[in-house]
Amino acid sequence: MNVSTSTSGIRRRTAKSAHEAEENAASLNLGSEFEIKQYNHEGEETELIALNLSEARIIIRSALKERKKIMKPNGEFIDNPEITNDDDIDENGNDDDNDEIANAAIAVGANEVLKKTLDYLSVFSRFRDAQTCSAVEQLLKAPENAKLHPFELAQLGSLACDDVDEAKTLVPSLADKKSEDDLQNILNQLSRLETPY
Repeated sequence: MNVSTSTSGIRRRTAKSAHEAEENAASLNLGSEFEIKQYNHEGEETELIALNLSEARIIIRSALKERKKIMKPNGEFIDNPEITNDDDIDENGNDDDNDEIANAAIAVGANEVLKKTLDYLSVFSRFRDAQTCSAVEQLLKAPENAKLHPFELAQLGSLACDDVDEAKTLVPSLADKKSEDDLQNILNQLSRLETPY
């Protein structure tokens, strides 16, 4: 019997028992998927990584570009793929291959969920390029934000909150962790980094 390595060590969702706490985002009871200590497929302990929408978009697009380099349009692998470093970045730092990525998403081997995910990420990702995402990550993972959970950091990077009240409404667990001035400062810096569409 084949056992998928992707499900190694994964606890399946079952009916809640009496000792399990109810999931509640306001108190960061998000379930085992969002515990700070995670275990990889080798059983090694790692820190939780939560991506914002822009980071997810960049990773998926990069994977599709690599797939395009090593696969023929009919889904067969190329024997000796030519590895090039063409990132298709124009002089403004924009990634100008949306049509090619869209074609890769609907090619043989791709699925409808991938296409819909890319469409969603194209609409809702705030930051378009890897340099801006790196700047956002540095801002959010600064030492003064060390008390914030990775889920909260990802939400701040994904949501386009204009003010502190909106941020605390959408991410209620932030209320006791940051002062209003500190949180407004983070929101202002994120707004300055945001890519206009």
